[in-house]
Amino acid sequence: MNQKKRLSVKTVVLIGMFGALAAVLETFQIPVPFAPPFYKLDFAETPIMIGAFALGPVPAILMELVKNLLKILINGTTTMYVGDLGNFIGGCAFVLPASILYQKHRTRKMAMAGLGLSVFTGVLTAIVVNCFLTLPLYANLMFGGIENIISMGTAINPAITNLPTFAVFAIVPFNLLKLGMNAGITALVYKKVSVILHVGAPVREPRTSVEKG
Repeated sequence: MNQKKRLSVKTVVLIGMFGALAAVLETFQIPVPFAPPFYKLDFAETPIMIGAFALGPVPAILMELVKNLLKILINGTTTMYVGDLGNFIGGCAFVLPASILYQKHRTRKMAMAGLGLSVFTGVLTAIVVNCFLTLPLYANLMFGGIENIISMGTAINPAITNLPTFAVFAIVPFNLLKLGMNAGITALVYKKVSVILHVGAPVREPRTSVEKG
């Protein structure tokens, strides 16, 4: 019972730590030349993906929640909470597939396959969430209609003329770049930090896991 309690406390601490680190990293944003200015790159999903590998899917969801709540508490919202909702949904769609696969098969091959699947599901979710939830709501609340969002895209890329072309030329490349970078950094650093994360945890497999290379 004491061992379970100790590990439970450790999990809570790690959830808070990774969520807080993600919130800090999200404040460092990089604009992209091919999308409207409200699309900016950040590396907030990297610590959450690392935590998702180490702790599992449910803690990953909690880390996404901590990240977004801290961001709102510290910086407020510039999107009437619409962007924050989309960020939470999209973040969960990104980290959960890799975490679920890795919890079932803790091998390097499965971890890499999970990261690839996470990028794929993250991009698909971004298309659905942006086109049918966040962009329409955000446009109506802040810009007076979706046509004004489309015109922002047209000013950057004349090929953007409606919502489907906005998805093809802005949403998809932006999320491929952002999620791909976060997945790539996770693949590079997880092996090193996992040694610290798994101190005191029970051994679940031999040296074929992603933590062992």
